[in-house]
This record gives sequence, C-alpha cells and structure tokens, in this order.
Amino acid sequence: MVWQFLCGQRLWENKHMTYRGKSIALSLLSVAFIAGCANPDGTTNQPRTGVVIGGLTGAAAGQVIGGDTRATVIGGVVGAALGGAIGARMAAQERELRQSLAGSGAAITNTGADLRVILPEAVTFRTGSSVVDAGFRPALSAVANSLRRHPYSTVRIVGHTDNVGSEAMNVQLSQDRAMAVARVLMENGISGNRIVVSGRGFYEPIASNSTVSGRAENRRVEIVITPTN
Repeated sequence: MVWQFLCGQRLWENKHMTYRGKSIALSLLSVAFIAGCANPDGTTNQPRTGVVIGGLTGAAAGQVIGGDTRATVIGGVVGAALGGAIGARMAAQERELRQSLAGSGAAITNTGADLRVILPEAVTFRTGSSVVDAGFRPALSAVANSLRRHPYSTVRIVGHTDNVGSEAMNVQLSQDRAMAVARVLMENGISGNRIVVSGRGFYEPIASNSTVSGRAENRRVEIVITPTN
C-alpha cells in the first residue's frame, strides 16, 4: 500500500513537473518572439533576449546535470534570471554608447550576445593609414570610459578592409588598424588582458566590394564587447 502510494505520488510529481516544464518552455518561446522587436529609438529588447538565452542555456545545463524535468526547470529559471541581468547591463551600455558617440560616425549594434561598435575608415583613419585620426580620439576615449564603467566583459577588436590591393597588404593593414585602436583604449585605462586584436583583411565584407559605397562600408574596425557573466 505504501509502495503504491509512493509510486502514485511520484507519477503525479513527474506529470506535474512535465507540465510546468512545458509551460516554461512556451513562456520562453513567447518572450523570444517579443525580444525580436525593436524599440522606437532603434535599441532592441535585449534584457528580454538575455532572459531567453539564459533560460534556454540554464535549462539545458539543468538537464545535463540533473537529468530530469525538475533540474531542467530550476536551471531554466536560474539561467533566465542571470541572462536577464546580463541583458539589462548590455542595454544600459548600449544606451550610454549611443549617447556618447552620437555624431561621431561610429555605429552601435546590439546582437543580444554582444555589443559591436563599428568604426568606419572615413572617420577613424586616413586612406591607407593605420594612425588613428586625432579628431576621432575623443570618441575612442568615450568607448574606454564605457568599458571602465562596465568591467565584466571582454573586448575583441577586429580590422577589416575592402578588396583593393593584395591579400597580404590588406591583412597587415587590418591588423595594424585594430592594434592602433587597441592602443588608444589601453592609453585610456583599459587593461590589455581584456583585449584581443585580429585583422581579417577583406575576408568578412558587410557590403559588396563591386561598388564604391560598398567598399567604403567594408573598410572598418569593429570593437566587439562580450559580457563575461
């Protein structure tokens, strides 16, 4: 009798937890749809995106660790809370960067996984040069100020070029430009331990290299800011 009662209780719990797991999964999917919408000011719903990413990641971790629905649900809830906090910090930093870089020519993109500050060649470097233009240094100082206010992130600086000239020349130029940006950030108090520098040459275009305007878009340096916790 006791065995039957315990088995019945366990069966009820399993069904109940399965139902709760499905409910949470449906809720996360609903939030994922909402998070894809943009706000009127051009920013995105990244706190909610963080909740979705954190919830799904936590649920997966809970399943691996616990192996049952209860662990999956707990992992999803904890992960959603952490992801929401990270998303909120990213959204706050995005707003700061948009305000401080307004009018500089730099563009900011929030992908939900990282923040990307895109520095076009036209405002950052003279043609063929890897020396940061003196007029753009205040903008990079503003980026450094933001990085100091938000220390829990890594910074990847990636140089890109168009396809004019040799492969070797473009790779070297893209690396030199990325390093020049990194040096300015370090001069403004950002630890080199947070920064990774690379040059991609013309391998990752964002526009067609067959047009003048497309080549201009491809000549850029990206500062990719990724939260660490």
